[in-house]
Amino acid sequence: MVFRISSVNRLLICSWTGVVFCTAACGATPVAAQVQPQPTCISSKSEVNPYSSQLRSDAVKIYENYKFGTISYDSARQAALSLLGENINHWSDQVDVASDDTQMVRIVATYMDPILVQYIVLNQVLAYSNNLDLTSFNTMLTNTMNKLGNRGETLFIITVTAPFYNTQAYNSNVLTVNFPVAQMVLVNASGMEVKPTHVDPVLKENIDITHGPVSGIIGFPQAVISQGQCAWVLDPWTSSLTIHLPSVTLGGKLFNPQFWDIPYRALLVQDDSQPTPTFDPNYDWSRVSKIAAPPTPSWNPNIQFDNTNWKMYWEDMGRYIWDLVVSEGLR
Repeated sequence: MVFRISSVNRLLICSWTGVVFCTAACGATPVAAQVQPQPTCISSKSEVNPYSSQLRSDAVKIYENYKFGTISYDSARQAALSLLGENINHWSDQVDVASDDTQMVRIVATYMDPILVQYIVLNQVLAYSNNLDLTSFNTMLTNTMNKLGNRGETLFIITVTAPFYNTQAYNSNVLTVNFPVAQMVLVNASGMEVKPTHVDPVLKENIDITHGPVSGIIGFPQAVISQGQCAWVLDPWTSSLTIHLPSVTLGGKLFNPQFWDIPYRALLVQDDSQPTPTFDPNYDWSRVSKIAAPPTPSWNPNIQFDNTNWKMYWEDMGRYIWDLVVSEGLR
């Protein structure tokens, strides 16, 4: 099965000594489409760029505890994956669109929050570079955030999945999904709407979901010119990341506008402190590695009961996003 992801705007961790996310341009695919309905600007306020913050998550504490011998390597791996799953869950929302039992898709929007990024780095380091000292680990996190911050965008990953795939299907049997991704808008608390500055081309296609899932990256501006001033999109009043989409076409059927709503920041107290999961000696160790495909939805519109193991689902989505944004060359 071929899992199609963008090779143009893919985020990579590309340096062994200083792990950073970067943009890779591969092959002859054209540069990601640019849609700029509003002039962008660079705000003088440093907090406008979330990737430039100095916020440190429990990812640092877990690595410190592992290096100091407070917790074992196995405990650190389990904690890293569990917290990655929790953060993927928190920073994601999903829309399910279905015509019938055979025509259905799930579209997941995941905000690449700085805390989430730190848990991806933690899992990568524990899996492949766990001999790093604390200084090198913190430098790695700083370099990663600086690289993302230099993009000047608020980044999301859009993942489209279906409950089943048929790699042998021919043109007459395929299921396609299409949505005007360039018309997606990110809405802040004041009602300001901004369209993407960058969209991975794969998301603009008439997607054949029959053969496998599809993922791509969308970048929204962090600040735009509004009424002659540089306006902060995710302003201090924004408590949720709301994305609107005009329509979704599935198998030739047009569906109404859709939206994703992701909780953003606590209004009064922001605390990333979370307890370290209890060590499980019977843990399935195959689950602490990256995976090349997102989890498959297990729902059916004609059945009122969803038997999804949501903890495992979001951990698997985390494992997939981890694989999606980290260079294969670091293995």
